[in-house]
Amino acid sequence: MDGTGWIIIIIVLVLMGIVLVSANNKASSAMLQNVPSVLPDAIINEIKSGRLPIINANKLFLKRGELCHFADHAIFLEKKKRRVSRSYNYGHSSPGVFKGTRLYMGGSESTSEEVEDCTMHKGSLYITNMRIIFNSDKAAFDKPLKDLSSIKPYTNAVELQFGQKLITLSVPDGAVVYSVIQMLQ
Repeated sequence: MDGTGWIIIIIVLVLMGIVLVSANNKASSAMLQNVPSVLPDAIINEIKSGRLPIINANKLFLKRGELCHFADHAIFLEKKKRRVSRSYNYGHSSPGVFKGTRLYMGGSESTSEEVEDCTMHKGSLYITNMRIIFNSDKAAFDKPLKDLSSIKPYTNAVELQFGQKLITLSVPDGAVVYSVIQMLQ
């Protein structure tokens, strides 16, 4: 094979690698969907300028002295780990020494692995001066703001850590959620 043949093979392999990498990135970003916002632009601009708005959240029961500063659509990515066990049998049988008997030679193996399932729950995220609340039909949480250990904002998501528990939420704008929590800390 001459030099141009090798160059063509290398170019084809590089292009195949680019296609595989972009397909993998699309699969991983499919978990974080774009969530449409119901928060008016005026409130978003107020948050971005460093002022906390007070929102009238009719569906939320507030405690005495509690004020709601953020209310928007969100998707809670609930991750659950489960153990999957599989068993494999191998071997064969042959005629036994005595009439009517069979001799079985072989064995079995069992393996066990941990699998993580991810379920998406569409609902509403509320941030007050005391709590972070998520409501949906099948999943919900209500965590005190003082128990928040860290927050990691993304373009369309946030990760909230409460002690050992990590909560991932897909939101319209992760920077807005981050700003509200930063102003409340």
